[in-house]
Order: sequence, then structure tokens, then C-alpha cells
Amino acid sequence: MVPPDPMSEAVAKRLRVAAALARCPLAVLYRVEAQTGKMICAHGEEAVLAGMPSDVPSWRIAREETTVVPVIGRGPAAPESVFFPPDFRVAALISVPLMSEGTQVGAMVLADSVPRDDFGSLDAEALATVVAMIADALRPPKATAANARMRPATPATALPQMTEELAAWPLSAGNHDAVTGLPDRLMLIQPMQVALDRARRKDRGLAVALFALDRFHRIDDWLGRSVGDELLRQVAERLLETTGESDLVGRGSGDEFVVIFSDVGGGRSALALTDRVLSALREPFHVQGYELSVSATVGVSRYPDHAQDVSALLRYAGIALHRAKAARQRGRIELFTDELREAVERRGDLERHLRRALGAGELLLHYQPKVDIRTRKWSGVEALIRWKRGDQLVSPGVFLPVAEESELIVPIGTWVMLESCRQMRRWHGAGVDLPSVSVNVSAQQFSRPDFVGTVARVLKSSTLPPGALELEVTETSLMDDVGAAAEKLSELRHLGVRVSVDDFGTGYSSLSYLQRLPVDVLKIDRSFVKDLDAEGDGARSSAVALTEAITGLGHSLGLKVLAEGVETEAQLDALAALGCDEVQGYYFSRPVPAPNVSELFPR
Repeated sequence: MVPPDPMSEAVAKRLRVAAALARCPLAVLYRVEAQTGKMICAHGEEAVLAGMPSDVPSWRIAREETTVVPVIGRGPAAPESVFFPPDFRVAALISVPLMSEGTQVGAMVLADSVPRDDFGSLDAEALATVVAMIADALRPPKATAANARMRPATPATALPQMTEELAAWPLSAGNHDAVTGLPDRLMLIQPMQVALDRARRKDRGLAVALFALDRFHRIDDWLGRSVGDELLRQVAERLLETTGESDLVGRGSGDEFVVIFSDVGGGRSALALTDRVLSALREPFHVQGYELSVSATVGVSRYPDHAQDVSALLRYAGIALHRAKAARQRGRIELFTDELREAVERRGDLERHLRRALGAGELLLHYQPKVDIRTRKWSGVEALIRWKRGDQLVSPGVFLPVAEESELIVPIGTWVMLESCRQMRRWHGAGVDLPSVSVNVSAQQFSRPDFVGTVARVLKSSTLPPGALELEVTETSLMDDVGAAAEKLSELRHLGVRVSVDDFGTGYSSLSYLQRLPVDVLKIDRSFVKDLDAEGDGARSSAVALTEAITGLGHSLGLKVLAEGVETEAQLDALAALGCDEVQGYYFSRPVPAPNVSELFPR
């Protein structure tokens, strides 16, 4: 094994934390150095580790995303399994690329000798935090020097409740949030455990509340990072002022804060305490000459009602927060319930089956034609994913949200893109000369640093001409960071790929941002199209006005305009009169399997 470098002790501790979180007996860490992956530390049985190579080809650990293999041989490929000696039979594995500023600097491999169907229930957020800390330690010297003033270099610690060894580690200043000075979520775990033990001894309650500031990213984007950071500091101060001496306050990720209410019960209601904090946050903040109003959405879990341990309480509060955000009602408080627990269990079951479906060939594609409104000829098809689970088709409305929440949407999206391009080549080879296939791209896919590289690899693998591929990106995905989106879209245009803005009209719909984005098509959302033949004059007039405005906006920028969800001849006639270029919908065809496209395509 390669001798440890100066950061070895801090990195080794973090690696042991990751192994404890994943409940894996073996953990190995590699640093990427040119064409080689060098083992810099490992955790586990010495006899097994001694039989592992200290250097491996870097391509064997090169990954774009975390790969979870609950059972090796059933699901994603696990090339890392060859690192382990023959007498240790690897049955399950997690391979995590360690990224720094968009570049892979290392890889962490966690392995077990037994199948691990429980991988889907691990505390992914805590594990991600530890991974980020390890990646930070592996960052090249030039990059770490740039951040030396912002972050103490003391070794980080975590999760004393996991093992006796971890319990002995002291907490360090390295776990304080650099902006607010509050302990981060990882640092909170030890005092949370102490508070939970005290509540258990005194037969009292405890509540975990996760506060997410509503629309904080807009303040950060519009007024600048310095205003956003100062607002976060003032929010932290107000939380500390509003909570009790025995309560805990910490910083979560992004716009989130964690509050632990101790001694709940006997007149201290968790919901009343949360509402009191929300009321305090509603008072204006004065930041660098701006008066800012803030609201927050909150998820709450309670001991002993909902869980008996720190990790579960945090997870359940996060689930409640997710439900509160889904309601799209600012300032909402959501309490974890048995109903939510059952929904989480169903979601977990669906996620486990969906992971298997990707490798088991259960996912398939149907295609819906797009039609030129003047010639009525097919201008292309849109690929739409379906999941055949046994004899049943699972609705995309059911499994796609799960795929997005679990980040399975990224490998699924890549598969859809590759399979669509390959199918186009098969059609072309059979004389079905479709002009293009369009593929939906999720926000998670589009935000990946190597997204353009992934598209290029798909085109190379499928040998499809770039002009025959169209990527559909939602309006909200583009608005997360318009500058970065414009740069990425320019790279796609350089490849020769066309891009359409999906669901246009449901988000910002701004001329100013559209002028900055090199796109080719605007897709009018079906919610506008359905009212074009509505019986009420008001609904029809509004739909006509909005459709006309979007069509005019698109044409003024030299873009084509496509309307989706066309179901009647009256809707088609209205769109033709308004100057729309292309349409798709049930009026022409439902989405159909690939063989049906060959039969339906006009020769």
C-alpha cells in the first residue's frame, strides 16, 4: 500500500465515517494522478487490504456519478470488484467519484461480502456530506490554497452514535459553516444525540425542524452573493435569538437551517415553537441598504412519536419538508405522520424496483410523432419512457418523480438518449427516414458538468448525425443559472444538436433571457392548448392570447414554435391560424412502440 500523505489521518477518519454510514466492512480511497489511481488509505480487514493493488488504471475508477450495486451481477457493472483479492468475494459495492470543480480527483469504493438490498435506505445526505469533505481534502494544492482563508484545515469528525471508535473523536472547528458560523448538519449530530439521551432519561419529547428559506436563490441571483450571505448570517442570528437556551441551531445545505427543540411537551408544543420562529423570520431584514422579507417552509419530526434515533429524526423531518415544498405554499409547516411514513416506504419500494428495472430491461420507449402544421408531414418523433413492471405499465407520473428524487433520473436519462439514437439508426437503415428524435432532459442531467460530453459520447456510440437529435430542456432548468445554461447550449449547438424549450409559458417566459439562450424551438405547454376550443369565451380568449404571444415571441427570435397536447381539429385549426409551426398530440397519434412507428410513418 502507498505510504499515507500528510492529510492521511483526517482522510482516514472520514473514510471510516463513510464505511460506518454505509455499514460496509471495507472501504478504499484512491487519488487520481494522471493515468493512475493511487490508493492513499483504506479501512477494513488487514488481510484483505494487503492483497489489493496500490495502483490501478485511472479508467477503472473513472465515473460521472455514484454507482450503487446491491447485488453484484444483477444491475450496474462493477469493474472495481476486480481490485479485491479472490478470497474476499465481493457481493455488494458502492463506487463514489470524488469531484472538485468539475474534475474527478479520486474515488471511494465501499464493499461488502454479502448482498445489500438495504443500500436504498442509507442516510444518503450524511454520506454525501462526508464524500464532499473527502473530495475537499484531495483537492490539488493550488485549489486548497485559494480556500485556505475560508475554511479551517483541522481534521473533520462525525457521527459519534455509529461506533465506539467514532464516539471518541472530538468535534473540530472544521465543521462550522463558513458563512453563518453555525455548526453544520454533521457537527450537530453529537449534541443532538446528547439532547436525545437527555429527553429519553427525563421522559420528555424532542423535535427536529428543518427550515428552508423560500425563494432564497432569487435574492442570491438578483442582489448578489454578498447580500445572500449577509442575509443568511442575519437569519442565523434571529434563529438563535428566538430559540431557547437548551435548543440547538445549525446550518443545513444551501438555504436550509436545522433547529432542535429540546424538552418538548408540558406546554412546549413543537408546532407552536416552530410557528414562533416563523413569525420572527417574517419581520423584515435590512441588508446592505435593502429591506428583505423572508418566509420559510418547514418540515418537523418528533421524538418519541416518529423515531428513536437522530438519523431517522433528521430523515423524517426532511421528508416532511419535501412534502411541504411540494404544496407550493410559502410559510407552510408539515409534521411527519404515519401516512407520510407509509408513502416513504412505498417510495422506497418503488425506488428499489426502479433501480433493478434499469438493468433488467424493464424500461422501454414509446414514440409520438411531431407534425408540420402546413404540410401535415412528420417532422420527427418524441421519445417517451415507459416502465413495464411484470404485466403492468407503471405511469411515468408515478416513477419519474422517484427517479428525480433518487438521482436515478441521470442514468435513466442517458439510457433514453442512447436508445433513442440507436433506434433512429435502425429506422434509417430500414428506410424510415425520420428527420429527428427529441429526448427530454431533466434538470439534474442538464446541470451535470459533463452533460455535453455525455451527449457527444452518445452520438459517437450510436453514429447518429447530430442534427437528428433534439434535446428538450424545461424552462425552469435553464433559469437556474442563465449564464451557465447559455454556455452549455452553445456547446451543444457546436456539436450540431438542436435544443427546444419544453413547457414554455409555465415559467419565466422572458424575452430578455430567451435572447441569451441559443435554442431552436419553443414548445407551447398543453395547458394552453386545451383551452383553445373551450366552451367559455373567457378561457378560450386567454388561451388564444397567450398562444399568439408565445408564437410571436418565438418567431421574432427566429425560433420554430411547436404546440403539444393537440387532441381536436378545432385546436389544430386555431394553432394554424395563430401561425404555429409544428404540433403533436393524440389527434395524430398516441405514443406507440418503435415497430408501430415503422407502420405509421408516411412513406
